[in-house]
Amino acid sequence: MNENIFEDMAKRYDTPERIKLANIISKEVSTQLADSQEKTMIDYGSGTGLISVQLAHEVSELIMVDSSNEMLKIVDEKIKQSKLENTRTLLADFIQEVPEIKADIVMM
Repeated sequence: MNENIFEDMAKRYDTPERIKLANIISKEVSTQLADSQEKTMIDYGSGTGLISVQLAHEVSELIMVDSSNEMLKIVDEKIKQSKLENTRTLLADFIQEVPEIKADIVMM
């Protein structure tokens, strides 16, 4: 039985503490993306997108990868609410199979 604990955690993942920490991390990572407007970024293990949704405007394309379908459902809703046209999600588990995607920046 190959159970993904994040499927159960997804709906309660975005706690005030995690949101606060994600805001701090996003702000710091943003300083490192100053010249990345023409680059593609992968956020592997994106979870609910707490960090990378905030960084979508820093790159030309953002691919948010996670092995939890429930986490990506939440991300898809955030993408829709934020009207992020340069952002997409991908359900994948790199331990099982590596998808054919290319990027300039990989965030984990």
